[in-house]
Amino acid sequence: MIAIVSSCLYPEEKKGESKRSHFTHEERERQTISTLKALENFNFSQIILVDNSVSANLDVIKSACKAVQVIHIKQYQFINKGINEFLMLLATLDILPENEPIFKISARYLPNENFNTNFDEAYDFKVRAYHLGTKRSSISTRGYFVRNKQIYEAFLLKTLNETFAYERRVVGIRSLIHFVKQFINPVFNIPRGAAVEFAGARILKYAGYHTEYVDKIGISGSIAGFENKSIIKE
Repeated sequence: MIAIVSSCLYPEEKKGESKRSHFTHEERERQTISTLKALENFNFSQIILVDNSVSANLDVIKSACKAVQVIHIKQYQFINKGINEFLMLLATLDILPENEPIFKISARYLPNENFNTNFDEAYDFKVRAYHLGTKRSSISTRGYFVRNKQIYEAFLLKTLNETFAYERRVVGIRSLIHFVKQFINPVFNIPRGAAVEFAGARILKYAGYHTEYVDKIGISGSIAGFENKSIIKE
């Protein structure tokens, strides 16, 4: 099993956007190194950190975690961070071996006492879901398991498509009115896109994937955009 750590060590703060991180660069470096060191305690065949920071200098990570393969992806930064992450993960798939399970974890989150690498390969995915079976259904993209890179690639592409398509879909009276207005007098806005957590849940439900939904993946960490820096467990 391969561990992929998705990272944005030095996030870009964009004008008119809510603050992306309430942690300093030094704090984010320490948290990311802690993630990588913790993963080294498990039997992963390879640990890959893929990062889309504005700065390509990731020497602090390379020096602290020499066994980790560190990859920097230069890409356009959408306001929707989930889109950035999924595009970055797609760019990483070429270096992965065929038919090997993948554990994806977001940098700065740590395996906790509930974590293990058990994954039944009869399933395509093992994920933590929220509000399963309701209109508000979503999945956590902070940590999850995938059977192989072929399945992962299709899921990432389908979720990105759903992320952009959903806000243009007719799902009720308000969206129908918006659709008719757009048809009569098109307005070409820059789409923000739906949350990948929401879009991904729809793809897992409707695209025929065999998914194991769990209450705990076994990771803990702080959401960078939360000012109170509270710890969450999933």
